[in-house]
Amino acid sequence: MRHVHITGTGLITALGRSVKETWAALLDGKFIRDHTRAKTQREPRIQEIAFCAAREALNDSGWSPNVIGDAGTALVVGTSKGPIESWMTAPPQDAYRTKQIGLHEIAESLAREFRFGYGPRATLSAACASGLHALIHATMLIQSGVADRALVVAAEASVHPLFVGSFRRLGVLPPEGFGCRPFDTNRAGFLLSESAAAVCLDAAESSSPRIERFALGGDATHLTGVDPSGSTLRRLLKTVIDSRPVDLIHAHGTGTPMNDPIELNAIEDSIIAGDRKTFLYSHKGALGHSLGSAGLLSVVLNHQSHRTGIIPPNAQTRNPMPTRTVILSQNAVEARVHRSLSIATGFGGPTAVVSCVSH
Repeated sequence: MRHVHITGTGLITALGRSVKETWAALLDGKFIRDHTRAKTQREPRIQEIAFCAAREALNDSGWSPNVIGDAGTALVVGTSKGPIESWMTAPPQDAYRTKQIGLHEIAESLAREFRFGYGPRATLSAACASGLHALIHATMLIQSGVADRALVVAAEASVHPLFVGSFRRLGVLPPEGFGCRPFDTNRAGFLLSESAAAVCLDAAESSSPRIERFALGGDATHLTGVDPSGSTLRRLLKTVIDSRPVDLIHAHGTGTPMNDPIELNAIEDSIIAGDRKTFLYSHKGALGHSLGSAGLLSVVLNHQSHRTGIIPPNAQTRNPMPTRTVILSQNAVEARVHRSLSIATGFGGPTAVVSCVSH
């Protein structure tokens, strides 16, 4: 089977307009204090942040215009809601027929902006697991030989009064000024934020980290809740971990009373105890929850840990939940990261786990 390497990454978050800026902010222990929009100048906003992340990833990979336009280059997008500004202010029905509004707009605009050719193109929407689902879809395209390489972009710009109010009614947002505290004994929910993440995947031989294993699942226990036993996540973790050591697990870690203990128990029961330390991290304490882009964002940050040998601090985890087999560090840690995992779950049950390895 063809190896799929991550040859370029891009990022725009509430704390930075690039991988470098966001990474520096995380290592400095910075974090957002309220629901936070990404800084944009153009409309639709989601397209601008998608462009920003994609451009950085393409530059990082060194792909030429000929490579981008090649029929073997795929474009895969993950988003839970797409360009909400467009569909929330849709024109009357007679005018609507002249402009199709929907999730496809992000991929369509990326293809025009960067002059993609006639390679495979897809948009996946799987709630907060959208980014990882898109990454897995692109990986399968390359492994099967349908594509030779792929740009994967996950974008979300949903910090809007409608969605903030809706999540507040669900009881998953913390009190004002409290913040998001993943895996904290006093956690109370997550802050909403916006981000776009991008990765370039390539079948060509490379020394960069590669996608090792992945698994998809559906937990249909509840419309917005999860199975209290975490059975779906446990199954996926078992498949991906495969009884081997893991250096870094980037959890979904929403900081909600319900999610964190279920996820932590599933993770700890899946880890093989040994001399090797396994660090647990969630970016949501610092960057908030960017919904459909959160999963791919975690892959980009894990990629940085592979590159730098540093794991960021769990900045807002002030009173860590007790752990048995993983380490929840409140400070940045220097550690060789050979194997990392990313986890994402979403309302309605979509779940994904991806592992990356480096030489």
